[in-house]
Amino acid sequence: MKQDGDDVEAQAQARLMSNKDAGNHDDNDAYSESRENFDYDYDQRNSTDDIYGRWVAPYVAPCHSSSRQLWRRLQSIPLPSWLPIRKLSQLSPRFLIIVFAVSFTVTVLLVNPYGPLGPSRTPEVAVEVVEVVEIPAVNTTRSGNGTHHEVDPDFCTTWPVDYEGEYDLDSIDRVDQVEHTNLAPEGGWSKPKGLKVIAMVFYGRKRYVDILDCYLQQNLASNGGYLDEVWFMAHTEDEDDLAWLDSLVKENQSYKIKGHDDCGKNDKEYGCLWKYATGDNTMYIKIDDDIIYIHHDAIPQLVHTRLAVPHAFAVSSQLVNSPVTGLEQFHHNAIYPFVPDPNRNPSHNASETWRLSELDFYPKRKFERLRNKNDDAVMYPKPPYRGHPFVLLSEDNFDLLHTSMGRYDQNPGGDNIAFSPIWKSWAMAAQQQYSLLYNLEKNQISRYFFGRPAPYPEGAKGPDLKKTIAAPKQDGKPLIGGEQIFDTQFRRYNLNFVAVWGADIKNNMPIDNDDEDAITRALPQKTGRPFIIDTRSIVGHFSFYTQSENIRQTDLLDRWRAFANEAVCKPENLKKPVDYRCPKFEEDYGKTDSFMADPATPTQTSNAIL
Repeated sequence: MKQDGDDVEAQAQARLMSNKDAGNHDDNDAYSESRENFDYDYDQRNSTDDIYGRWVAPYVAPCHSSSRQLWRRLQSIPLPSWLPIRKLSQLSPRFLIIVFAVSFTVTVLLVNPYGPLGPSRTPEVAVEVVEVVEIPAVNTTRSGNGTHHEVDPDFCTTWPVDYEGEYDLDSIDRVDQVEHTNLAPEGGWSKPKGLKVIAMVFYGRKRYVDILDCYLQQNLASNGGYLDEVWFMAHTEDEDDLAWLDSLVKENQSYKIKGHDDCGKNDKEYGCLWKYATGDNTMYIKIDDDIIYIHHDAIPQLVHTRLAVPHAFAVSSQLVNSPVTGLEQFHHNAIYPFVPDPNRNPSHNASETWRLSELDFYPKRKFERLRNKNDDAVMYPKPPYRGHPFVLLSEDNFDLLHTSMGRYDQNPGGDNIAFSPIWKSWAMAAQQQYSLLYNLEKNQISRYFFGRPAPYPEGAKGPDLKKTIAAPKQDGKPLIGGEQIFDTQFRRYNLNFVAVWGADIKNNMPIDNDDEDAITRALPQKTGRPFIIDTRSIVGHFSFYTQSENIRQTDLLDRWRAFANEAVCKPENLKKPVDYRCPKFEEDYGKTDSFMADPATPTQTSNAIL
């Protein structure tokens, strides 16, 4: 039994020290005794290690001996009387290690040296301040062409407008250098006597109608055309659009506003507008407000085909940007391999231009990447930048396989063509329109004339002869019209540019709110009279609502405006942009106006296509 004052550990230490000093014990004896008194886990040596042990003993033994001596001294330190233990020797090393680990953990949690740093001063760096002119808010209006226009943040222009968004129309010397294919008969077009022709523009967006205005005026009877009147069927509640239209109508006696009082609500229901199209001996041409090109012979040609083929319930012009005719154009070599500009910045200056031959071809070094893209990436690409053009891969038809329309043609899927990817894809809409611009530049509009005469039987159903006008004939056949038509075979077509008799509309009132399906499919089936397309009457359609968001990022609207200014608009009615310049478009190389910089990206110098 342990007596007061006895120090067993000290005695053990003394024995070990004396053994070491006297050299009476070997290493194994010392190791065994140390394990007996202290809870250390040292590995024991075996007999097979004798040679190794004799070699390392002079070096290892002094280290073990020194550590043991230190530990023994620490154990002999007396502790305060208020602690539950009196000496450190009463604690095992494992317990001390656990205590140390817990203490360290608590310290880290309470005082975390890796926590959030407080505010620190950063060295002052000289930064060049670039003055940026603030773009007016959306509701800001300014004058253009004598009318007031609202600045729309969804649009920008690639023309060199100034800091105020204004454009000097006299800055360019315009000469009509467009070679126009003439379809008129010998002696020119002659409107039949007694026939009244009214254009019904289903209106809602002034931006497109500003360009359409030039084509409408070109075709007014007062200017030698076929349109006696133009009715703007105001189907909008936008006050700015209505105010703009009101000022436009006041400038021309042949322009009128119809339908706004009882059909003005923009609810995508158009049936009520047709109750105005019921006059006898009157042909109505329904025109969408985003028709941005009308061939100069398109309306006379359409009128004469409507007269020459009375069996048809309705006759449409051939639309560029339409699922049905777009695919036909693709197979009749009217479509070129146009794809979005592969660059991230403009490769050309801001300018008023429409000719695509001024652009470089798609760089060959990027062909392989384009070929390896999947169908969705090609048919629904992301716009590279605002105001970008489409560029030609080549003039080789084989390269059409790497374009949006080529990929669709290879794998069209099972959708009804009226609502197929060609109706949804903004890239296909753009490819069709850039191809039209290219064909106009090359004077190849005849590439679109793929129709043929339709041999409808004598005595086939037709309109009320007492309320319509007969076609001028010679030897019992119409003098002109119906030369190249395409029968849709009662499939739904787009109602963007269609000629109908007022008597036919009156006999089939009310027209369904889905007037497109009613007039292009349902009523032709009901009456047994086909819906046909005159492929010689060419018009350009900007976009369906499924395409509108991304196609606005192209420069198409600027190019169509430039074409109209050169080839269609009167000198006193030239059109100019109502938008600010697109980001990164330069007026002169090396100079970028700060007002057109995109707030999200720094201004950069444009990269040329290599």
